[in-house]
Amino acid sequence: MRRLMGVGWLMLGGLLVAPVAHAGMILNFFPASVFSTNTPAMYSTLGISGGYMIDNFENGTLLPGLSITLSGGVPTTTWVASVPNLSNGNDCGVPTWDGTHAVTNSLNNVLNSCYTPSGLANVTTFTYAPGTTSFGIGFVNFQSLNSAQYPVTDHELIVNGIDLGTLESLGGSSWTGGMGRNAYLRIDATAGTFINSVAIRNISTGQQDYLVFDTLALAPFEEPEPATVWLLSLGTLTLVWYSRRSQRASKA
Repeated sequence: MRRLMGVGWLMLGGLLVAPVAHAGMILNFFPASVFSTNTPAMYSTLGISGGYMIDNFENGTLLPGLSITLSGGVPTTTWVASVPNLSNGNDCGVPTWDGTHAVTNSLNNVLNSCYTPSGLANVTTFTYAPGTTSFGIGFVNFQSLNSAQYPVTDHELIVNGIDLGTLESLGGSSWTGGMGRNAYLRIDATAGTFINSVAIRNISTGQQDYLVFDTLALAPFEEPEPATVWLLSLGTLTLVWYSRRSQRASKA
């Protein structure tokens, strides 16, 4: 009877506890060669079509629930609802993943110099309050230590506050450092886990790297169907009632 009661309370607890973020993530890196001017086809290749919410940063308005925080080397600044300026994706010859604008690690979201930029954050954090099971982002202009031109620093990937390593090592052959498109990353949470934040940190604390982010994709969090919740609740209550009834009968 204790086993039945344990199962019942476990099911009930699962219904009451909010989603918890864990480190169980699957990282999918796509090389720059998947870029295509046929945006729908590219989205399909990246696995971010069919229900994903896409923020291409073309109008400055962020997806509901999404915020971006710049920190380290600059006054900590969080953009909520919108970004302060539309960056020009073609600044200094830097491309984008779709459209002509993107989000950067510049305090004003615009580049003030091609050679000696200032106001660049060491850490860029994307936070999605509702939590998502899949998060995608395109990287541009990451001047990795193995870049053919202007190597600056490698970059750490931090998901839900946990450092997973450098993009350069995680991406392997799919990563190309330099002024162009570096790679597209889609992070898929394993069953029962959620992604709430994704941060990129310049390892170097000296010269900061100018980072460009584009084509942010989120799989919306789906609440259980009301009928499913009702059936699970009914099953839990039935187990609890049966266990208590059996205990009373055994004591009689």
